[in-house]
Amino acid sequence: LKKKNSASSTLKVVTEEKNSMKIGKITNQYVREFLAETLGTFALVIFGDGAVAQVVLGNAARGNSFFGGFLNISFGYGLALMIGICISGGVSGGHLNPAVTLAMAAVKNLKWIKVPIYMAGQYLGAFLAALVLWGEYADAIKIVELGQDPANSGSYTSATHVIFASYPFFGTNQVTTLSLVMDQMLGTAMLLIIIVAVTDKNNMNIQSSLVPFTIGLGLTAIHLSFGLNAGCGINPARDFSPRVLTILAGWEEPFKAADSWFWIPWLLPHVGGVLGAGLYKVMVGMHTKDGE
Repeated sequence: LKKKNSASSTLKVVTEEKNSMKIGKITNQYVREFLAETLGTFALVIFGDGAVAQVVLGNAARGNSFFGGFLNISFGYGLALMIGICISGGVSGGHLNPAVTLAMAAVKNLKWIKVPIYMAGQYLGAFLAALVLWGEYADAIKIVELGQDPANSGSYTSATHVIFASYPFFGTNQVTTLSLVMDQMLGTAMLLIIIVAVTDKNNMNIQSSLVPFTIGLGLTAIHLSFGLNAGCGINPARDFSPRVLTILAGWEEPFKAADSWFWIPWLLPHVGGVLGAGLYKVMVGMHTKDGE
């Protein structure tokens, strides 16, 4: 009887240890994925918004187009996404975008419990990147602001807030809210179609080493095709977190500009992402088989 009780106690201890190790492994996995999404999104925004900053500030300070234009920004953001995916892809999949995370969960490519963890990392990474970028270009921002208005004693204006967040190119008296809504949904839907297609092993079966480059090039294509109306935000974290930074840093209009349009690039990409991923699954993904 004593041997039986001893064996039972030993089995109980072993089971508890295994359960403890399992919980610890899950917790560590969530931490790793959170950190990966944070650093990956940081890289996306620091390089992407950095490209915007160099074009906006450099050209304004020089009074010419030496630092290029929207083409530079388009490729800058495409390369930034490639770098961000390379940094985080092996750990978290390299979503770097709340709309991507929600869409992946919607099509069952990600557990729902991970959605808030991924999103928290994305918003944090984007905010930290904007903070660093603000410090990096603080002097250049001041130079440009003084160039716009020599009497400006240190306040920030719309001349430089475009570095950190997206804004409509046309006035809201020229472009309807519906057009802006459709713009953000369409751009994000196309991004998700590209991502789900590139990562679908039953389709083209693109090598994992080429996935970051291909998705980054897809983002560049979206910028080149759909950047006019609304600046091609299509990433709630990349747009909202830097926008929060600008209001904290002293810009006055980040949430008031264009009739308070900020909610469009913040919320609508989630809808477009789910629609894009779902559309691919229905029209392509469901019709392929393993090994085809």
